[in-house]
Amino acid sequence: MFRKSSFLALLSLCFVLSFAQAQTDPEKKKIKVQIWIEGKLHPVNQTLTKNDKTVMFKAYNAETNQELAVTFIEASLVRNGQKVASTAFSNGGTIEKLVAKARNNDTYVFEIKQVMELAEDMSLKPFTNKSFKVNYLFFDSGLDGQKVASVGSN
Repeated sequence: MFRKSSFLALLSLCFVLSFAQAQTDPEKKKIKVQIWIEGKLHPVNQTLTKNDKTVMFKAYNAETNQELAVTFIEASLVRNGQKVASTAFSNGGTIEKLVAKARNNDTYVFEIKQVMELAEDMSLKPFTNKSFKVNYLFFDSGLDGQKVASVGSN
């Protein structure tokens, strides 16, 4: 029979081995991402509006600050957990199709699926095999002028 103490020792050994493997995983490369909207750097903590139609992504190696090439992005519009529309492009493109369907509190999910780096032989090679997501909330602050005027009147 297997004793409880033997089982716990085996379980802790498995945790130690998986932690050691995670620490040596070569895929743990860190990437910094910038989103440019209409040619201007867009802060991470801000929302997107109806005017934000042209996007471009720049990626950097977080350790060396070397610029990387973003070569494939899937942009989706999500409402209440359901995908409403999506489009794909390379480094930059238009999200007009998504903007046309967007409502306040929808979420844009930009999934960066491929990031490349310039190798010593001047060829492009994958920087990482993992994809990652950047989310932005859609909120259009355009207000109906008549509704605003009627709020203040008595």
